[in-house]
Amino acid sequence: MARKMRVVLFLGAILYGWIGLGLLNAQQRPVSFEFRHVQEEDGLSFNFISCFLHDRDGFLWVGTFDGLNRYDGNHFTTFKYLRTNQNGLLNNAVHDLCEDLDGNIWMAMEGGIGWYGKKTRQFRYISSMNGRALGSCNNILCDRNGDIWFTSDRQGLFRYLISPGTIQAFPYDPVHDPLGTTTRIVKNGLLLDPHQNGLWIADGRGLRYFDIGSRQFTDSRHNPRALPIFNQHHTSALTLDGTERLIFSDNIDHRIVVYNLHTQQLERTVTPVSRAQRDVFDIATIFVDRQHNLWTSSWNHVVFYIEARSYQCTELTHTNAKNTSIAADFFWAGWQHPDGTIWLGTVNGISYTNPERAFYDVYDLGTLFSELVDERGIISFLEDADGSWWLGTSIRGLLHYFPQTNQLDVYRLPDGTPKYPYGLPITGLQAYGNELYIGTQNALFVFDKSRKTFSGLPLPSVIREKTIYLRNFRLQHDSLWVFGESKQTFCYQLTQKKWTNYPILSPSKDPRFRVRFSLIDQKGNLWLEVYPEGLAWFSKQNGQFTLVDVPQGTPYEQTITSFSEDKKGSFWMASGGYGLIRYDPYKKQVSRWTENEGLSYDYCESVLADRSGTIWIGAHNKFSVFSTAKNRFLNFTLPLNQSNIEYQNYLFPLRNGHILSAQKGYLVELKPEKINHPPTKEKVLISSMILPDTTYLLPGSGDGIELAATDNTFSIQFSVLAQLQETPYRYLYKLEGYDNNWLEAITPGSISYGKLPGGNYAFQVKAVDINGVETPVSTLAIHIDTLFYKSIWFWALIALLVLGLLYRSIRSKAYQTAKLHHLNLQATRLERDKAEIHYQNLINHLNPHFLFNSLTSLNSLILTKPKEASLFLRKLSAIYRYILQNKDKEVISLANELAFARNYVELQKSRFEDGLLVSFTIDPQLLERQIVPVTIQNLIENAIKHNTIEGENPLIIQVYTEAESLIVMNTLQRKLFVETSNKQGLASLKSLYHYLSKREVEVNETATHFTVIVPLL
Repeated sequence: MARKMRVVLFLGAILYGWIGLGLLNAQQRPVSFEFRHVQEEDGLSFNFISCFLHDRDGFLWVGTFDGLNRYDGNHFTTFKYLRTNQNGLLNNAVHDLCEDLDGNIWMAMEGGIGWYGKKTRQFRYISSMNGRALGSCNNILCDRNGDIWFTSDRQGLFRYLISPGTIQAFPYDPVHDPLGTTTRIVKNGLLLDPHQNGLWIADGRGLRYFDIGSRQFTDSRHNPRALPIFNQHHTSALTLDGTERLIFSDNIDHRIVVYNLHTQQLERTVTPVSRAQRDVFDIATIFVDRQHNLWTSSWNHVVFYIEARSYQCTELTHTNAKNTSIAADFFWAGWQHPDGTIWLGTVNGISYTNPERAFYDVYDLGTLFSELVDERGIISFLEDADGSWWLGTSIRGLLHYFPQTNQLDVYRLPDGTPKYPYGLPITGLQAYGNELYIGTQNALFVFDKSRKTFSGLPLPSVIREKTIYLRNFRLQHDSLWVFGESKQTFCYQLTQKKWTNYPILSPSKDPRFRVRFSLIDQKGNLWLEVYPEGLAWFSKQNGQFTLVDVPQGTPYEQTITSFSEDKKGSFWMASGGYGLIRYDPYKKQVSRWTENEGLSYDYCESVLADRSGTIWIGAHNKFSVFSTAKNRFLNFTLPLNQSNIEYQNYLFPLRNGHILSAQKGYLVELKPEKINHPPTKEKVLISSMILPDTTYLLPGSGDGIELAATDNTFSIQFSVLAQLQETPYRYLYKLEGYDNNWLEAITPGSISYGKLPGGNYAFQVKAVDINGVETPVSTLAIHIDTLFYKSIWFWALIALLVLGLLYRSIRSKAYQTAKLHHLNLQATRLERDKAEIHYQNLINHLNPHFLFNSLTSLNSLILTKPKEASLFLRKLSAIYRYILQNKDKEVISLANELAFARNYVELQKSRFEDGLLVSFTIDPQLLERQIVPVTIQNLIENAIKHNTIEGENPLIIQVYTEAESLIVMNTLQRKLFVETSNKQGLASLKSLYHYLSKREVEVNETATHFTVIVPLL
């Protein structure tokens, strides 16, 4: 075919004198889809998708070959098998999903079935029946009674009765094949009949129907009514189209069969044929959308879209270089969102597209004419009366494209055109009758559309002589206007074939003076955008262009890149780096919008007002749509030329009200009527609450959540499942009981709160699209426990306690007054007892007998042992110094008291020698405890006073600590007569310690020992 084409083109070149490259492609334009993708990098557990489930709460559950996922449109929650968690997922390979009547999520997995309880947040599973492993389970569904039906790879059909919790097996042939192991039920091979109480099953032999009531199978071997649907088909894919049609694959005849359940007749068959003519293959997946279109995938990795009305098959091919193609050449799961979005679970993640809401079509002319992507590509446009498009390129000549048939003809400019392969850049295209007027920078051509021939149009001599660079062309009735770098404009009368010059009245002497753009306004006036003068309009009466009063000296004057008029008569200009400019010729006002006001990109390349007055702005593949009524921008980016900026985005109006954007080798037909989507009825999904140490998976059913008082810092995640492709939602939120007004989420889909006081709250969130349309409000009730000392009951209890105490205080006031005198008397008596004890201690230690005995011992030592006498004197002096220093103190440290007692014992041993044995055993940790001064000395003195002391029968005194008490114990060998005893020493000591401590002084006497236990303070 290509060879014949070249012959025809060669003959045409000989006939017309120049070369035309025609009919590059004459096939029907294929259906094209723009896919977006969700993959592992977005949080998906694994890219190999096996199944989808949209639950009643609005979440999308995604089964993969490595984990189960719950998706809210922005966040994934992933579940995986954990060996240490008996309540976790049974196996990471999830083959099918369903939801029971209670909202539990059921899974058919490798190794059995299981379910996830939304309220318990736990998994349960079943892996065997009667001791026999279930093996790989491919399909699972919930019937109208709430029972679960599932299939095992080679063990047939099963039912799990939820109420008794038992499993029933239904073999195909109970006699010869009790477990049904001779056939294999395929994945996506189990359906609930929409009308009857039965199941449709697909396996290697074909279709089976199982009547649940009679428990009977109908298949190719048992077909009493001889229905052709049960012939052996080798079925590997099965689905429903609504409630009327059953669609399945017939891999023997290599076709897809559409069967009407109501009439029980075969409606039609479809045989998909791939681009490579691989028409013999087995269908693995069939998905039907709500428009009855088929989406199929074959085992040899070919994906088809089959249009419902014509049953035309379009192969959808994955291309690595094109990120808008489907993610892979095989998918195993399909689902359609209520907004019309098609979700396909491929072996390389999720691919989704929305043909119903697509507001643009892409025409990839680069695939028809690869050289088109050189330089700037398509730069000018003209729509023909027959609906075809004439296109001017930067270096590749004239193109003629038929969008309905995807046919492209290419014509080279006449020989002699300098520099470029197919001629100069075609910057202007105008049609008059059967002729095209083609403008370039220094030449005009006329193209005869019937004969496909070019001819030259002579230019005025002034253009040739001054080599004026031509920049703009405009056809008004039968007048072809030509503008360039001159204060003269040139008009060619097509009927008279005559040139006329018209001046632009301008005092400017700027050598850069030029006409950049022109337009004909709604009243038929011709306007020019002139640098550096601004705007000028043509006065037919005066035969000249007159400048209008436009504010001068603005920084964007040099950067104007496009010129358009809206339906109100205002002029709009795109500027390179200064945003969008509007000039109101009636008010003579200039307005400007930049990125600060919501424009997507300040470097604007083109601007065009559509029929409704909405302004479209293009900058490479970035677009802004400006609503003048709402003063708001809608921004989106097309996935085209993403790594290429060597071109300019041109916008052209179409007769159908659409806008055509030329982007190098692409043409994009924008549809303004579809840019404003109908309001969505979908609510925002509140998916999870994240605390510092845990995450709560919220069911989405409106149930509240209870938090402890310390769990008052958290984040909440939320999202709309169906994301807009052109621009994301904005989210507004409010926490009732804390926030007074609606706030906008800085991070879309997440908000955080910290250290909230206890109480009841209601978190509310809604999504807002670019048109200001809001989704219904979603609410999550939150209760945070109040700290006990901040709760109402605590303060009520405190109030009751205070009142009780006040009442008791008043009631006992009289009693306290009555006891006051008694207490005063007791205090006086205690003080008196204390004074008496101190006095008694002083008297004891100033006892003349003790002093006399001490002085006698000193005298004898002076005569015999002078050195010891000196030591004796120092100890005696220390004893009396200690007594005098501490006579006014209530207590003293045990360490100081022991030092004093040891000095006292040394003096007594000088008198009694071996007749007195005193030992000290003190816990070092108790040395800093307190004791009444001279307590130990008194007790030792008391033991010496009341007991006999002889060398043969010594008095043994032990001073030691035990259980925070000081114990002084001596052997009991009483004297018959004690001269200085007043019988009050121990009684005074007890009284004093009763005053100082809750513990009493204990005195114990046995036949052999006398013990005093003194509490340490």
